[in-house]
Amino acid sequence: MSLTRRATFAALAAPSLARAQAWPARPLRVVVPFAPGGATDLIARLIAENLARPLGQQMAVENRAGAFGILGADAVAKSAPDGYTLLAGSPGPMAVNPFVYRTLPYDPARDLVGVSMVALIPYVMVVPASLGVGTVAEFLALARSRPGSINFATSGMASRLTVEMFRALAGGVEMEMVQYRGGAPARTDLLAGRIQLVIEQAPSFLEDFRAGRLKPLAVGGARRFSLLPDVPTLQEAGIAGYEANAWLGYAAPAGTPIEIRRHLAREIDAILRIPEVRERLAGWGAEPVGGTPEEMDAMLTAERARWAEVVRRAGIERE
Repeated sequence: MSLTRRATFAALAAPSLARAQAWPARPLRVVVPFAPGGATDLIARLIAENLARPLGQQMAVENRAGAFGILGADAVAKSAPDGYTLLAGSPGPMAVNPFVYRTLPYDPARDLVGVSMVALIPYVMVVPASLGVGTVAEFLALARSRPGSINFATSGMASRLTVEMFRALAGGVEMEMVQYRGGAPARTDLLAGRIQLVIEQAPSFLEDFRAGRLKPLAVGGARRFSLLPDVPTLQEAGIAGYEANAWLGYAAPAGTPIEIRRHLAREIDAILRIPEVRERLAGWGAEPVGGTPEEMDAMLTAERARWAEVVRRAGIERE
């Protein structure tokens, strides 16, 4: 690079570097795009509480629920890219919504960037113990011997897409979808045997597994779940290419300086090594991840491609 080009580059980079070096000079805001009390909210607050001390600033957590995460994600997407507003991101608002809604007020691929992955919450394939199957292969054999007699529950787009991915990768399985307003009534009907399948977040069913009321056939992630070490992944069970996890990661408005994003990622990595933090995550059925902004951006690209293909193959029309 010539001296002239170097000087020009330095002049252009200087304002961004200066802003990053002065940051943070005031409190930060973390937007949770869901109601208080859920996994996204609990984990986002845990990280925010522990970030305040090393950053030397207060961390305000704001719940902006509504429209399947759209309202909160849009608020962050339209915020100044100065490192003072962060999103507690998850699959719906950051990876799935563009493929299930005709119009969005924001474009997650254009308007949001990764800061750091925080935690994974594995999905698990669950059937009633009374169904009498113990493996994915046995479930498929039963479903194919009784076409249309197997009902699967959905309590939102995420729980539908996890099953649609399974159906597609298993080579097609004829099942009936039953929609619920929430996970609790779906669980009730699953326990009663009126529903034969859900693929949902594992922590919702851990007590039922221990009591023998429900049976976990496989987990959705690429590796086994630490709280269910004897349960295979769906890939191990013969469903090649299946990978689906719920997750939480911090994100920021596009244009947020990379120096700030890397600073936050380093602090989050340090927090995720604290034994008390890891213990609380484990209690919620979550596994710590961490990593760089670049790694989170790459993960988001892969997630969007994965869910776009699932929506396409399932023939789901955008709402």
